[in-house]
Amino acid sequence: MKSCYIENISSISPQNTFGTEEFLDNIIERNPEIPYLSAIEPDYKLCILNAGLRRRMSHVIKMGVAVALECVKGSTVENPDAIITATGLGCLADTEKFLNSIVVNNEQLLNPTAFIQSTFNTIGAQIALILENKGYNFTYVHRGFSFETALIDAMMQLTDDEATRVLVGAIDEITPSEYEVTKRLGFWRNGAVMGEGAQFFMLSSEKTESSYAELIDVHQFQLKDNEKADDKINAFLDKHSLTMKDVDLVVLGNSGDKRLDVLFQNFKSGILANTPTAEFKHLCGEYHTAASFGVWCIANILKRQKLPFAMHPNGKVDKLERVLLYNSYQNVNHSIYLLEAI
Repeated sequence: MKSCYIENISSISPQNTFGTEEFLDNIIERNPEIPYLSAIEPDYKLCILNAGLRRRMSHVIKMGVAVALECVKGSTVENPDAIITATGLGCLADTEKFLNSIVVNNEQLLNPTAFIQSTFNTIGAQIALILENKGYNFTYVHRGFSFETALIDAMMQLTDDEATRVLVGAIDEITPSEYEVTKRLGFWRNGAVMGEGAQFFMLSSEKTESSYAELIDVHQFQLKDNEKADDKINAFLDKHSLTMKDVDLVVLGNSGDKRLDVLFQNFKSGILANTPTAEFKHLCGEYHTAASFGVWCIANILKRQKLPFAMHPNGKVDKLERVLLYNSYQNVNHSIYLLEAI
């Protein structure tokens, strides 16, 4: 594929990541009275100027739109050639609101606003309306593969010369109902903590002075019987004529689930025994598109040449030129990212 550069980034997460020059310097610990990690939201009046539009937006839409506009604002273009969004479950709060109104109003006199805003592509559409963007606009809803698929599409747009700037983002929210359902399913029984957030990236086919990093490749896979993740990682690196010795840091997407994180522990004692590692999900929580927060972290690491202590670094880091991200969602959806310093 053609070179793909991360020109600008923006994030709303459970940490102080929006509208600040800091990079995980002051960590926000989880409130023990709240069983999940909620995003720290900005003053939306400063981000979304239209009060009427802002009032009609739900929590997840405001997060996504604010981050997208901030990402565009800090880039070298006022309007991207394409907008691609990713979400695991979409606008759940609006979906729940509409379904509740069906029951309460006995399927009569229903306000369509919640239904309209419950669709998965609402965030991408709102961004396009605000920017008056009429270009390629697509939303991927592939659960644990949503963000990866969106990135691959963006890279293909750049490679095929269909675009020179692509705005790519991932957004997921928490609702109390979602938490209770996933809790009953056993998602948070073994130590993992639910999270939410929104991350957007301006991808470009051209390198600029403000570029954060180069996105080399993204690969997603599921493990079949007798297949090992180690072999997938080695094959991915071999595709780029690399070995693990050429990687300066591996960022792992272990969720804290004692049962599922055995895979990552085996990595540390096996294929990654001589490679420095770091982690990120204890900062943002686990959700379908949490890998986007990991990519946001790596982009910052490569540009600032700084590995925050908050990411639990393990091993001596001599340089920060090539970083690998390995993520797993529920040990079903696995993905690998490779990024390099500019």
